[in-house]
Amino acid sequence: MKRIIISIAIASLIAVAATPALAKKKNVIRAAGGTNIGGLSLVIDASYDARFDDFVPGYKVINVAVINQSFNIIYLDPDNDRWSIKIAGKRRPVPVIHDLRKSAPKTWAGLSEKTRNIMGYPLFIPVGARQVIDVFVPNSVDAASFTELGIFLKSLNTRIEILSRQ
Repeated sequence: MKRIIISIAIASLIAVAATPALAKKKNVIRAAGGTNIGGLSLVIDASYDARFDDFVPGYKVINVAVINQSFNIIYLDPDNDRWSIKIAGKRRPVPVIHDLRKSAPKTWAGLSEKTRNIMGYPLFIPVGARQVIDVFVPNSVDAASFTELGIFLKSLNTRIEILSRQ
């Protein structure tokens, strides 16, 4: 009886200690813009065009084109997804606003309804869809010299780093 209790205690201790090791780790995938991202069946490309600078007061717009070639819906989470860009010559990535509605509600309210419909952060990308997601950086950021787009998608528990083709 004593051996059974000791065996159960040791098994429980091993199970508790092994749980963090078995937890899902964040994956990082690097790909060139416009190419198929292996394992996810996504194509992502990002570009900056100065002609869109006047659409949202105080912000520059970076257009991110996403093609979902997988057989799964890609869910997006406005609260837990994280976006950033790297600027040439700078070490630290610059955080990017992907949900203007939450991050700058006064600016969001000042946009026309049509603009809000176009620039709103989607909640999912359907199977086979080609979608443009607009993300925003403050006017003080030199968006023309961004070299990399970083995206952490909570639903995939994956960080995707897209090298810009600009």
